[in-house]
Amino acid sequence: MNPLRLHPIPKQLEAVRAFLKLPEAASLAAANKRVANVLRQANAKGESFQNADFNALVDPAEKALFQALTAAAKEATPLYQAGDYSAYLLTFATLKEPVDRFFDEVMVMTDDAALRRNRLALLQDLRFEMNRVADIAKLAG
Repeated sequence: MNPLRLHPIPKQLEAVRAFLKLPEAASLAAANKRVANVLRQANAKGESFQNADFNALVDPAEKALFQALTAAAKEATPLYQAGDYSAYLLTFATLKEPVDRFFDEVMVMTDDAALRRNRLALLQDLRFEMNRVADIAKLAG
């Protein structure tokens, strides 16, 4: 068991406070809560999913989210590793439009099992990347 490291907590709290000041914060927190609920329900049904595959995505909105998430994660990961949690979270503000579009245009729980698993994997990837500093879903009102 890994002991909890306490030294990053003040910087993480500062990052969350800065994130909350963003105009995109409420929307991204609500979307993150929705993602958490969808994933929890899928897990309860025994769904198995991991590592979204861009080539298996079909809807333009899901492809756009995949590409935006990939770009944001590529930029954000070194920031996280350097302990710059504020800049890390700010990077994901760019996902507001692709996340909103995804939920407006894509049916995650489609009857096509392979497509459904890939969409769930995309949401799992999103949740992982956005929640490395704090559970953003907990910020939703």
